[in-house]
Amino acid sequence: MRDLEKASGISRETIRFYIREGLLPEPERTHRNSATYTEEHLSRLFAIRRLKDERFLPLSVIRALFEGDQPDWLEQQMMPEIDHLLRARLDAEEEPVDAVGFVQSLGGDPDHLADTIAAGVVNVGPDGRLSPRDARILRLLVEASRIGFTRERGYAGAGFGRLAEIMRSLAESEVRDFLARVAPNVGELEAVDMAERGIGILNQLMAELFTREVLAQLSERRRIANDNQGTAGTVEEQGR
Repeated sequence: MRDLEKASGISRETIRFYIREGLLPEPERTHRNSATYTEEHLSRLFAIRRLKDERFLPLSVIRALFEGDQPDWLEQQMMPEIDHLLRARLDAEEEPVDAVGFVQSLGGDPDHLADTIAAGVVNVGPDGRLSPRDARILRLLVEASRIGFTRERGYAGAGFGRLAEIMRSLAESEVRDFLARVAPNVGELEAVDMAERGIGILNQLMAELFTREVLAQLSERRRIANDNQGTAGTVEEQGR
């Protein structure tokens, strides 16, 4: 226990709690006051901490994940992240594409790709390839640059990076709140499946709400600009 506590950075009281809750297997007990812990215990502790602290999953969900058929989740180098799992499931029907070749095929600036990667807007794998979803995001960014959303005007990397960060924060908050509300009623795994099935509807809903609010803001700005222009014309006429 002392070695496991030191290696994981997790207190023995917490480790014993995880064992009682079924998140860790019982250790091999050689004597009444002696037990042997394995690499599996350490790997699970790292996985629990990451899922709990970075993905805000409740312990009941983590337990259900461990009880499933995902042996790689117990490997330290394969620490699970919910967004990666969702992306893999949603993009299963399409093939990744070469990032540089793809942006060139769109007629985009290769520097644009570097900007978006640095800003965290698109993710490129170690093999230099984009997931189908990231390819679609990059296509939209190139199209946006053609109508004026350029680096010179504060977009390209940094501007869209701010938007990506807002979406990331919103997604984490929504997933956390959704599971807190729904999981106690239907079970954690069914709640996760329900959330995944509802992504398309949620995307459409968010797009309509966002479009409505942006158009309302732009309409008000246009009205103010017209009023100011009319006022300036009146003052000029009076001056004559």
